Amino acid sequence: MDPQSPGGMLDEVDRLRRLTRARSRGAAAVPLAIFGLLTLASIPLYSNPFDAMQWQPDGSGFSKPGSISGYAGLNGNDRSGALSIAFWLVTGPLSYLACAWWFRRRAARVGLTMRWQPWAYVGTALFAVFVFAVFAQDHGLGDAHPSGFTEGSVISPLLAIAVGLLILARVERSPGVAVTAVAYGGLCVIMNGYGLGQIPPWIVPPYGGMIDGLFNPALNLIPLACVLLFGALAVHLRARARPRLAMAAAQNPA
Repeated sequence: MDPQSPGGMLDEVDRLRRLTRARSRGAAAVPLAIFGLLTLASIPLYSNPFDAMQWQPDGSGFSKPGSISGYAGLNGNDRSGALSIAFWLVTGPLSYLACAWWFRRRAARVGLTMRWQPWAYVGTALFAVFVFAVFAQDHGLGDAHPSGFTEGSVISPLLAIAVGLLILARVERSPGVAVTAVAYGGLCVIMNGYGLGQIPPWIVPPYGGMIDGLFNPALNLIPLACVLLFGALAVHLRARARPRLAMAAAQNPA
C-alpha cells in the first residue's frame, strides 16, 4: 500500500501508536526490584532473624525471648519497636524517591513517562498510615479464629508495599505488576495472620501444619523479596519483547 495514501497513513499512525504504547510500559520493573531489596534490608530488624527458635532434646521448641512489637513487618522478635518504626518511615520514602529518580531519568531518555507522581505521594504516605494502623490495632494481640487466623496481626509495613505496588499496577496498567503485588501481599497476610511457619488449614486440611525452618523471620522475608525480584525480571523481559511484538503486529495486521 502506498504510504502516502489515506490507508497507508492510517496504518503508519496505528504502527506508531502501538510502538509508543509498547515503549511506555515496563518502567515498573525497577520499583519492584527496589522494594524487593527493601524487604531484604528489613532482615536486621529482628533479634534472631535466622535462628528464632530454641529446640529441646525431645524435639519440642519455643521462641527465643524477646518482644514482638509488630512494627518490623513480620511477627518475629524484633530488636526495637522504635528502630523498626524509624526504618520504615525513613527507607519507605527514600525508596519512592529512588523510584521517582528512575522515572524522571527514563522519561528524559525515551521521551515517554506515566503519571507516577500521585503514586509516589500516596505510596509514601502508606508507610505512615500502616505504621499508625499497627499501633491502633495493638498488632499481634488480636484474638485468633478457630482456623488459627489472627486478623489483628495482618496489618504491617510489608502490606503497605503490596498496596503501593497495586496502585502502581493500576497506573501503568500492568497485569504482571498486579499479579506480583497480590502474591506478595497474600503471602504477607498468611505469614502474619497464621503465624510464621504455620501452614493454613485450607492448604493442608483439616488442621493445617507447620514448617520448622519458617519459624525464622529471614526465611520468610527472602521468599517475599524473591517474589518481587522475579516479578521485576518478568516485567523487564516482557517490556523488552513488547516493541518487537508491536512492530510485528503492525506489519502483519489480522
